[in-house]
Order: sequence, then C-alpha cells, then structure tokens
Amino acid sequence: MYNEIIFHQPKPGSYGVGASRLWPLGEEGQSLIELALIVPIFTILVCYAVDLGFFFLVATSLNSAARNAMEYAIQGTSSPAQAAVPSAAAVSSLAIASIGLSSASTATVSVRICSSAVGTNASGNTAQCATPSTGAGAVTGTPDTDPESPQFQLNRVDVIYTVTPPVPIPVSIVPTLTFHRMVEMRRMQ
Repeated sequence: MYNEIIFHQPKPGSYGVGASRLWPLGEEGQSLIELALIVPIFTILVCYAVDLGFFFLVATSLNSAARNAMEYAIQGTSSPAQAAVPSAAAVSSLAIASIGLSSASTATVSVRICSSAVGTNASGNTAQCATPSTGAGAVTGTPDTDPESPQFQLNRVDVIYTVTPPVPIPVSIVPTLTFHRMVEMRRMQ
C-alpha cells in the first residue's frame, strides 16, 4: 500500500558485530537539514553576543573617559608650575583619547566642558560651557548650581559617543547607537 513505511536492512556486521537494525528509507538527510536550520540561528546569537560585549566595553570606557576628563579639568597636571586650569580643547582631547577605542575620534565623539577655564557666570557662580568636539551631535543640558556657592563651583563634562558595533545590527532592533555619559564634580574657589 501507499502509506506503508519501507524499511531496508543493512548488511550484517556493517554497524557492529551482528548488528541488524532497520532504518526507514527517507531519513538519511534529516541531520543535515537540522544542522542547516540551527547554524544560522546560532551564528546570529554569537554575533549579537559579541555586540553586547562591545556595548559594555563602550559604556565602561565612556564612564572612565568622562571621569578622567573631569578630574583633569579641575586638577590639571597638579604641578606647582601650572598657573591655570587646562583649556576646554585640552580636556576634550584627553576625553577622546581616554575612550581608548580605535573608532573614537572627533567625528564620532562630542565633548562639552563646563568649567572655570571656559568662564563663570557671575550671577549664579555657575561654570560656562564650551563644546570643542561635536562629532556625535549636540550636547544638551545645563550645569547645576552648587548648593554651597560661592565657596564651591560645580563643573561638568559630557561625553557622547556614536557607536559602530563590530557586527552591524538592524536599526529596527536597536534604533539609536549613541551613548551619553556625564560627570559633575565640585571645585573649591
């Protein structure tokens, strides 16, 4: 009949001594089809795992870059020969270099520095802001006023980085690939 399963018998001894297993015809390629279905899915998962690890690397790098730039903006080189705090351009260059990724440049990073080196608003003793690097777009937000002003001044560094992942991700999954980190630190007047 048509709905019968046809079996074939392998030669005796072909699968071990005295083996006599029956194999249904038509299942020889099943493992190959399963492999062909699983390999692309597994490859996509591995690629996204690489991207996720890269995003964690970017986030930690931006945290440390913003912190390093803020400390340098307040302390400078901490030498007796230093007469003034560093300029906004020097702090911006340090922030970009501190990211430590090969794709970090003035074309992919925006840095805004709000410090006394840029200037001070006399009315509220708040630091004025400068944006020497605007590669990742405009930086928004206003610096806060220190609650113990005028003895202290609150300085701020914003770092924005446009990420290019190692394995491209469709825009529908992750619509924006821009990271923003901000650090505020008090400075004695």
